[in-house]
Amino acid sequence: MNEICIYVPSLEDHQTVEVAVTVNGKKKLMNYRVESFDWSGEGGSQVHRIERLRNMIEAYDSDWELVQIGVADGHTVPVMFRQRIFEGD
Repeated sequence: MNEICIYVPSLEDHQTVEVAVTVNGKKKLMNYRVESFDWSGEGGSQVHRIERLRNMIEAYDSDWELVQIGVADGHTVPVMFRQRIFEGD
């Protein structure tokens, strides 16, 4: 198992959650960020909105990787990113 679920308080856009994980005595810090992307009906069909979301995710800061796309609330869709950990980090 490589992932666990933990409760995090509600976040505003552009806030980062830092999680410290200790495995066999070795500590790693992991950063997560949740962004809200526009999901309003303006600008086209659902297919168009999916394409727009895909483009926004692809254009997102390359230091962050996609973790999860949440459920749209009608106006926005939450998207969670994890900061990439490079060897030696």
